[in-house]
Amino acid sequence: MSVATALGLTGWDCDLLATARSRWDTWAGLHPCLDVGVGPEGLRQWSLDAAPARANEVLLALAELGAPDGGGEAAATGMLLWVLMPGAVRLSRSLARYGPDVDEAVAAQLWISGRTVAWRNRVKVAPSVMLSARRGVLLDLEVTARWVDHETPSQDMDLLPAPAPDGGSAGAVDLVHELLADARRRGVVSRQDCRVLLDLSEHTTTRTTTLCRAGLLSRAAAHQVAREHGSSRTTIFRRAHRALEALQATYADRARTA
Repeated sequence: MSVATALGLTGWDCDLLATARSRWDTWAGLHPCLDVGVGPEGLRQWSLDAAPARANEVLLALAELGAPDGGGEAAATGMLLWVLMPGAVRLSRSLARYGPDVDEAVAAQLWISGRTVAWRNRVKVAPSVMLSARRGVLLDLEVTARWVDHETPSQDMDLLPAPAPDGGSAGAVDLVHELLADARRRGVVSRQDCRVLLDLSEHTTTRTTTLCRAGLLSRAAAHQVAREHGSSRTTIFRRAHRALEALQATYADRARTA
């Protein structure tokens, strides 16, 4: 099964894309940036050819239209993921070695990521969606990060896997994934705990949240994650504190003696 098939985005007669096509003029009225001189069928190629900042405006509009805290229109999320499908296919291929059901796992995480884009923060939508989906797939498949290639989607619309300029950043990311994967197997933290910690980290380091002394547990990051999880900031703080304390209690002595 392909990613497109798993998402139900196999042609313009499918429900999501047919609805997107019928709603396009209405959406363009709400978001004039969608008036790019082509219809929805030509949007993928237009996005590849357009200046990155201009393409991102269109993707942000689709993300907002599809988000539960925006327009709440599932067809807009479907349209967003249809535009990003070349990157989704590359992502699935890069993870294919980790199991026979990678396409379905990628599709599920893409849908979650597409519906929860932090559009209010004016993020770069394509890399944000792909990085979040990749992280979710690795958690779902319980992949130990030491076996994961050092690759992250690039900032362009093609989203070709691109190595980090040096091994430092990728190695640090892999170390975190390896630690969390081990902690999940040991029952130290839950999958939801891992998701909260990784989402807080993403907001702290890659989004427009301002860095401050609070770091991972900054109020701004916790507020954004709480909104995405449909929870309160207090709940996010409590869950993150509990998870971090559990990780420290389990791994701190080992790190000191390593």
